Amino acid sequence: MPSSPSSSSPSISRRRVLLYAGGAVAAGVAGTTAWQAWADARDDERVARQARADGVLRTLSQRAAAVLARDPRALTSTLARNAPADLVRRQHELIANLAEVPLAQWSYRLLALDAFPLPPAVGAGDRVAVAVELDYRLTGFDEQALTAIQNLTFERGGDGRWLLSADQDHPGGDVLLWDLGPVRVVRGRYSLVLGLRDQATLAALGAEADQAVPTVSGVWGSGWGQRTVLIAPQTADQFGTLLGADPSAFSGIAAVCTGELGSADARRTDRITVNPGAWDSLNALGRRVVVTHETTHVATRAQTEQWTPRWLSEGVADWTGYLGTGRSPRQTTPELTAAVAAAGARAADLLAALPGDADFDSGTPGSGLQQAYQKAWFACRSVALRYGQPKLVALYAAVAADGRDGRLAPDAVLDRALRTTLGLGTAAFTAQWRSDVLAALQKAP
Repeated sequence: MPSSPSSSSPSISRRRVLLYAGGAVAAGVAGTTAWQAWADARDDERVARQARADGVLRTLSQRAAAVLARDPRALTSTLARNAPADLVRRQHELIANLAEVPLAQWSYRLLALDAFPLPPAVGAGDRVAVAVELDYRLTGFDEQALTAIQNLTFERGGDGRWLLSADQDHPGGDVLLWDLGPVRVVRGRYSLVLGLRDQATLAALGAEADQAVPTVSGVWGSGWGQRTVLIAPQTADQFGTLLGADPSAFSGIAAVCTGELGSADARRTDRITVNPGAWDSLNALGRRVVVTHETTHVATRAQTEQWTPRWLSEGVADWTGYLGTGRSPRQTTPELTAAVAAAGARAADLLAALPGDADFDSGTPGSGLQQAYQKAWFACRSVALRYGQPKLVALYAAVAADGRDGRLAPDAVLDRALRTTLGLGTAAFTAQWRSDVLAALQKAP
């Protein structure tokens, strides 16, 4: 109802109403304009970001082609005009270091722009910090690419191209063997050895690997790639750099197998990296056992999961490694034999439980690491001697399969797999293993 002229409410003329309405419209127009400006700015930012990504990817593609063509001039043409001399030098070294390496693939994937904070640089233009993934395959050995992370800095040149200006602005990338020096290559029947060591050492490694593959296939079948790639650095520091770890933690370990747990069996070839000092200290038998042990890890990788107990994964590798060597239990387990003898009547206390995963850490004090491996070997020996070698293979597969639905804890997975394959649970198997160890090590020599 409209108010009368005498009402206490203020009257609003039609003109003022129109002005108020006009003001409201004006405010709406201003708001729409501000939002549109923000949206346009975001679109411009997106377009600019995409342009940076496209420019970086073009340069990465050119770099990949240059590496595959072994063309150092093409590789250096992807560098920024003011690139430091050591970066230019490393381009030539990379091509030289890869000269003998049989590459089937070398390509890059862009993971992130603005991936890390950039250090200040005098005179630098627009720069972008990039995390990339290098995918590479070795001819005849890798059906599936292996990957390495690199942190790179690109700078936009005067012609608009995004060119590499630095590769050491941010730590944390992966180091590959050819980043450390010229790679020598030895190719065997089943093996490929890439190394920085002398040709004779690499040839000996290849010969060991070629013997190990048929041995491992004799136990684990042919459902794996039946080939190995060995990496042989020259020094302990290089060994640590390749692993991204302190080399002193591996002083007593002659080789390690690196790969992805549960990876496709015939498509990915794990790498066996040899620790030079520890390897050189081994006798002929030790080298045979080590290479066969690590080759077993390659063969069983597709069935090795996060929940696979270390005593089982390391035990089967040692069991396979010592097959056919003629070594007695005491000769195979010297540290455990000494510990059992020292414990006397309380020897059973040393075997209260199967070794836990932490017992296999390289920092385990004293002879604890060796004893963990030897206890694991005995556990797999118990399975093979009491139930047959095929049951050991079946147990390994059962542990992998029983944990894949994620419903059981690792201990429950092991218990179920033992019951399924051997007909007894973890407690009974542990007692059986303990009895076998004591019977073998406490009897008269």
